[in-house]
Amino acid sequence: MRVAFVDLARENSALRAPLEAAIRRVLESGRYLMGSEVERIEDAIADWHGVTSAVGVASGSDACEIAIRAAGWGDGARVATPAFGAVPTISAIEAAGATPVLVDVDPVTRGVSQDTLAAVKHDGAIVVHMFGVPCYVPSGAIEDCAHAMGATVGGSLVGTIGRAGALSYFPTKCLGNMGDGGMIVTSYAGLAARAIDIRHYGGLLSGDVTMRGQNSRLSEMSAAILGVKLAHLRAWNARRLQIALRYNAELAGRVVVPRIPEGTVPTFHCYVVESEHRDLLRAKLAALGIGTMTHYPRALHQYERWMGLGEPGQFPVAERLAATVLSLPLYPHMGDDEVEYVIRCVRECT
Repeated sequence: MRVAFVDLARENSALRAPLEAAIRRVLESGRYLMGSEVERIEDAIADWHGVTSAVGVASGSDACEIAIRAAGWGDGARVATPAFGAVPTISAIEAAGATPVLVDVDPVTRGVSQDTLAAVKHDGAIVVHMFGVPCYVPSGAIEDCAHAMGATVGGSLVGTIGRAGALSYFPTKCLGNMGDGGMIVTSYAGLAARAIDIRHYGGLLSGDVTMRGQNSRLSEMSAAILGVKLAHLRAWNARRLQIALRYNAELAGRVVVPRIPEGTVPTFHCYVVESEHRDLLRAKLAALGIGTMTHYPRALHQYERWMGLGEPGQFPVAERLAATVLSLPLYPHMGDDEVEYVIRCVRECT
């Protein structure tokens, strides 16, 4: 048997008829930007989160950058972010004109903690709910929810706990587009208004340009596709959690399995284990037909670009994770036989 790391064709095949109808609707409308489809999905995403505003943008990276700028953290502001994580988040801080400040991460959530944030001086923070597991959110923070749309803390959806949430619709995300796309969710009216102006050249649609802006628009086609898929997101997230719990029960003791913080419901965008023999395990699984990935092979201060943000050993948890993490296949349309095969192979290889 072969088990792909992810198979997006299955998801789209299962929704072929409504997706084709949505795409046809856009084609026949003749309106491909800034139309009713985007307005409809913005309203739906805001309602889904229970917030007052959702602002569609071109990507998850743009969602982070624009949210940072709309929060007033540009022009040299010090913005804290985890040392372990994806490059787009720290890149968004820099694109906004802010200065990134790295902090170590909690070994359970693999995101920032109250203690790690307290250890550095910062004007704001963009926290990342890594792999879909909710982390600590300080008051006023921006939440990078690229991995975690639908995850909850004490019943509250991530993205609604801080000042704003940044969502990604990259195809592999919990709610995935056929291409890029992103959204900012917030109940802060001023932040939403500034985000709307920034995404379209600094306010041009309002008749005047009042700030540095950019071109960051969610297309009508993307909005229509996301509208079809949104109706299935809760069921897909539940299936992700079901698979993750099965993995946890069967693989504990063979590898370090992810932990679920008390009071949270993760999405498990990625199912990430830890192994001191990560590269050997990955090679053995590949030989058995199982696709894996490494999220992420370097802590951010281990990239040449950001070596000046930390010394070797300064962020020990981040460095350990970068050396040991391995992502196993987990997506909603995996078959039970594929899940069983992954479990059997990991147990045989450890």
